[in-house]
Amino acid sequence: MKKGVNIRSVFLTKVILLFLSISLTATIGNFVTDSLTLSSVFNQPNNVNFKEILRENGMSSYISPSQIKASPGKNIIVISLESLERGYLENKYSSLTPNLNKLKKEWNYSEMKQNLGSNWTSGSIYTSLTGFPAFFGVERNSVFQKAYYSQISSISHALKKADYNTVYMNGNADYAGLKEMLFTLQFDEIIDKGNVEKNGFESQYGLRDKDLVEQAKSKVKELAKINKPFALFISTTDTHFPNGIYDARMEKFISKKNSDIEFTVASIDYLMGDFIEFLKSEDLLTNTVVYIYPDHLKMGDPNMFKDSGERSLFIISNSNNELINQNKSTPIYQIDLPKIILQGAGVDNNLKFLTDFIKGDKNKFIEENIGLITTINTNGISRINSNPINISSVSKNYCDYKVDTLRYIAHAGGEIKGYTYTNSKEALDHSYAKGFRLFELDINKSSDGSFVAVHDWKHWADITNNVTDVAISKNDFLSHKIYGEFTPLDMERINKWFAIHKDAILVTDKINDPVKFANEFTDPSRLMMELFDMKAVKEGIGQNIRSSMPSQNVIQKMRESDIESLRKIGVKNVAISRRFIADNRSLLKLLKENDIKPYVYHINFDDGIDEDYVVKYEMDYIYGIYADDWIFSNKKN
Repeated sequence: MKKGVNIRSVFLTKVILLFLSISLTATIGNFVTDSLTLSSVFNQPNNVNFKEILRENGMSSYISPSQIKASPGKNIIVISLESLERGYLENKYSSLTPNLNKLKKEWNYSEMKQNLGSNWTSGSIYTSLTGFPAFFGVERNSVFQKAYYSQISSISHALKKADYNTVYMNGNADYAGLKEMLFTLQFDEIIDKGNVEKNGFESQYGLRDKDLVEQAKSKVKELAKINKPFALFISTTDTHFPNGIYDARMEKFISKKNSDIEFTVASIDYLMGDFIEFLKSEDLLTNTVVYIYPDHLKMGDPNMFKDSGERSLFIISNSNNELINQNKSTPIYQIDLPKIILQGAGVDNNLKFLTDFIKGDKNKFIEENIGLITTINTNGISRINSNPINISSVSKNYCDYKVDTLRYIAHAGGEIKGYTYTNSKEALDHSYAKGFRLFELDINKSSDGSFVAVHDWKHWADITNNVTDVAISKNDFLSHKIYGEFTPLDMERINKWFAIHKDAILVTDKINDPVKFANEFTDPSRLMMELFDMKAVKEGIGQNIRSSMPSQNVIQKMRESDIESLRKIGVKNVAISRRFIADNRSLLKLLKENDIKPYVYHINFDDGIDEDYVVKYEMDYIYGIYADDWIFSNKKN
């Protein structure tokens, strides 16, 4: 194994190079004058401002890193399992997790709830280290780029004061600003794909879990030989959304399963069992506290956890931690993890975490104080940059946006009972009752040429438990309930629904034949179609439908000078990804000037970016969104 990177040394090397660059500039000009720029290289910690924010919000007793007092306890191993929520340990999936279920019985176990601001991997990691949800405004984790100091205390600060060796291991620490975060929070070492010998088995997330666990064993042996305590943090990745990342090498240990995600869950369970047995064989468990928990709930389709009870997380530990065994009427949240980890390892410390300042419902407190938490997070991070962190405020139009029904398209009919992408009658009914008036349906053709509402045939096979994933006949399609309970839609049923709901507007995706579809739909004046080439766009306009919408692949091929021509031919809307916003704001401005309204999709596709985030921070650049769910309310958040 290669030596792990000392991230503080790497960062300081970059700082020295920056100083050399600035010094060279100074020698060319007036040295006295130009050297003053050195004073702005470091954005010095604004202790006064940060303390004032805490004081004004009843947190004056918060302990910053420089105030921490800590003494060592046991060694610590923390294992964060990607998306492996409690449902995998229960009922129909319990056979996939025999090792975790064995530990659940032998060690201490508690359910844990997911809190706001910690429902994606890097956000979960930040919370588990600092106890704060990961609210950073629009910059999110990029706040850690060029960061060098945190006034926000973390587990790692306390462990440093207690003279622990601190190591973080995951597949790829360059993802989502994790490496910069770990430096800022004073970890000694990070091990990922960048400092481990390549073996040809990397995934898009870097090291595979099998290799990560083997590296962890080697690192534990190395750390155990040093005459000081250690804290090793491990984050797995192979059970990642949507279907896991299959590792054929695990076929030696795991039998064939019904799906890739089930195979990867069984694989990580095997690796956890193997790792714990390794710790036992090395006689390390006596003086080492182990914590195993998921980083967040599995993203995407919740159907697989049907009949598994309320979705939640869990903690398994060999610690006799009273916080884990606390009264069940006081649920554990992710923000409780730092306190639980330190207390369970016997690390005596004077830290206070956010959870210590909350009385009552913790998730409700977070929901009502997102602005405050964002302010604390962003003011508590100091960076090598004289420019202040750009934190966009909530749009001044937010309350107006929230109640404007024409800005929200119910995506694939909208969410129903936790399910998305159903394209079902029940989804339409549910979304209409909530206030939606624009309804997207994915339209494809059956094998006998009929229009039916289906995202794609492979997805349809998954949600109907069907063996075939190719187009089938209309009658066969209509005979299969979605998730065993929802009604599928063909043109006859679509027309019947829209004939009853006379103020509802249909928005189509997938289909690129506006002439044929408009002729079959009950009311073309209530039809909006996303179309995928200019020929189809012009045909849609010729059919006098409500809106013939060029898709992003049409828009992104255009020059800004072409936008006016869209208005002239009658284009009123476009459909684009929200990922398109950041790099195309001048184009979006031009669309607005030509009264062309963009609707954006890919909501809930990127970590931490949901409907509310887009409406608060990005709606000023666009017109509307494809929403899985929305509450039409003028209540201020």
